[in-house]
Amino acid sequence: MKIELEFISSDTLAPKSEDDKMKFILDKIKDNKILVMEESLTTTEESRLIEATMLMVTKKFPGIEISTLRENTAPGIREKIIRLLGGKRGGLTVIGPSKLIKRVKKEPEKISM
Repeated sequence: MKIELEFISSDTLAPKSEDDKMKFILDKIKDNKILVMEESLTTTEESRLIEATMLMVTKKFPGIEISTLRENTAPGIREKIIRLLGGKRGGLTVIGPSKLIKRVKKEPEKISM
């Protein structure tokens, strides 16, 4: 089985609604791609993605593995305002089919698969 990595820029997902973003991600993962996303998903988006995935689990599609590295700087008022106005969230999210990713080891500054 071949492994394909796809790097997704934040500009690709920014104009999409949350539902469209979930569909985009799940369609890619069902095609056996491991996504490396420039911008981290929010905890709410991660939860929705996991919920959507659980409804789709079959023998052919066993689910996903997801890991996110977020900025480790404590957000101040300036950062909160930037994010409130739609500014970029720092970090990175890696998502892939669980049949390709057997183990995820997350450390404060790196993700190993």
